[in-house]
Amino acid sequence: MTLSRQARVQIVADEQKGEVRETLRSFLPWLEERAELAGVLLDRERGLEGIDADLVVVFGGDGTILSTARHMGEHQLPTLGINLGRLGFLAEFRVEAAQSAVELALAGRLREEHRLLIECHAPGQDSPVLLLNDAVCQRGMHRGLIELSVKVGNRSVTTYSGDGLIVATPVGSTAYSLSLGGPILAPELEALVLTPIAPHALPVRPLVVPSEKPVELTVEAPEGEPVGSLVCDGQVKWHVCGGDRILLRRAKSCFRLLTLEGNDFFSILRQKFDWAGSPQYAARIADLESPSENQDKVE
Repeated sequence: MTLSRQARVQIVADEQKGEVRETLRSFLPWLEERAELAGVLLDRERGLEGIDADLVVVFGGDGTILSTARHMGEHQLPTLGINLGRLGFLAEFRVEAAQSAVELALAGRLREEHRLLIECHAPGQDSPVLLLNDAVCQRGMHRGLIELSVKVGNRSVTTYSGDGLIVATPVGSTAYSLSLGGPILAPELEALVLTPIAPHALPVRPLVVPSEKPVELTVEAPEGEPVGSLVCDGQVKWHVCGGDRILLRRAKSCFRLLTLEGNDFFSILRQKFDWAGSPQYAARIADLESPSENQDKVE
């Protein structure tokens, strides 16, 4: 990302994070000396489509970034995540490094990486919802198994019977899907992973499919019978009934994530998930790469 004029910066923050107002109180005056402030949004559920900005800086956790991506719609902007949450897989920079990270972004010294976005066409909804992580169709609390017939493109895959099904992007492959034994997808892959939730069949395993083909789920139950819910990115929820169809397809736009040049997906896996492999190699990994190595470059 290279800026040829004074940048307009939009701030998005999760006011439910206790320290966010105090953080912004010192950060905003500093920012206004270096860029034009396009706006400050403290409610992460407010719309962002059509905002006039060159850069979005998000103060919060990964959940705040998920909602920001959804609310930007087709007009995705370069986005820098400042972590006020726990894991910070997408919100890469610590709050102590916020000023240095923004300076790098304004100078065009951060790498822009694209992440797959999916349109979810939910039953009864006039317009699709964007998701960056996953769509989860699951049974209701007081119901038995849910059955979901799946098509990829025009081809039938199978009918999943169990507690539900996750359709995850590469970003979402390190979330709920991973906890159920799903594979980790490298972020540049144009693919989705279908991960069953407690399937009622031993041979049923997660399946990776190309993202250029739409995925369609059909709820196999008597027409109109309530069976469960559909949840996108853990934030947007609808009830689903027998006969409902859910269509998931690749969006025209991609999420634009700003990251350090020295960082890569595998180093983040090692840092955030303690993904060192065999214990005999853990010390070697620690010597080559400390968790704060790249963060030190912006402090």
